[in-house]
Amino acid sequence: MRTIYKALPFVLGVSLFGCDQKLQTEEQSTVSKEQNSSETDFVSELPDSAPVVKVGTEANYAPYEFKDEYGNVTGFDLELIRAIGEDQGFKVEVYNDPWNELFDNLDSNSRDMIAAGVTYSKERSGKYLLSDDYAPLPSTLVYLDDTLNIQSLDGINGLRVGVLSNSAPYRLFTENDYSLKSLEQYPTTFLAVQAMAQDKVDVVAGDSGVLRYTMNDLPTLNPKYFDYESLSDNGARKVFLVDKEQPELLHKVNLGLEGLKNNGKYGELTTKWFGKDLTKNSQAQQKMLDKNSVAQAQ
Repeated sequence: MRTIYKALPFVLGVSLFGCDQKLQTEEQSTVSKEQNSSETDFVSELPDSAPVVKVGTEANYAPYEFKDEYGNVTGFDLELIRAIGEDQGFKVEVYNDPWNELFDNLDSNSRDMIAAGVTYSKERSGKYLLSDDYAPLPSTLVYLDDTLNIQSLDGINGLRVGVLSNSAPYRLFTENDYSLKSLEQYPTTFLAVQAMAQDKVDVVAGDSGVLRYTMNDLPTLNPKYFDYESLSDNGARKVFLVDKEQPELLHKVNLGLEGLKNNGKYGELTTKWFGKDLTKNSQAQQKMLDKNSVAQAQ
């Protein structure tokens, strides 16, 4: 199978490099920290008197949040929080903030919450109000060679692994005892996938949502996946961060999220952005987390 992917450079040159240029442009663009960007096709049905919630994001993590070809901030997180707002009676005003300012803006009360593909941590739990988990997508391995048949992390020993620079997978493989042939860092997930298609690495490790979204745009490839985290691991727990002084907003966010799972809207959005209805996965994740919480309390 690997020789097939060595024959891809012409295809990559025609189609993938063009996409890569778009991604690089998105990543290098700078936006005023007070710029309000929203989807051009979204119109709230709430009255003008509805309260407004200021949501900070960092539009550089497709498909959770990114800038489309028109420069509008879009993505799963933002469509989800807007749908929650419509359900719970508040409008959403999105601000595209640099990552290093995202949490400072929440701390200073210039934002009410953050929707930016942020994962759960005890530190964040102590500092902010965290929503119920909304995207049950663990860290995963993706590869193209059928003969690898990876069934555990031990299956990557002796292989060339591509990761996003300074990411959680990078730390995992550098801080633990894995015998990799090489560990290659890339500035974007797309570039890591591109390297795999060109046989420069054997496997790419990263967020399942990002990898599946990237691979869905590359129909000439036939990826195989192995999720090396469980739904209870922090990497699979994406949460909205809410200002510590706004418990009522947190309550509305969680109620709205539950309502969207029950009425099918959540499944519609996860299918749109990740190619799969994740409602059952999300419900199973919440039951698992609730069970773990009860066990820890005893």
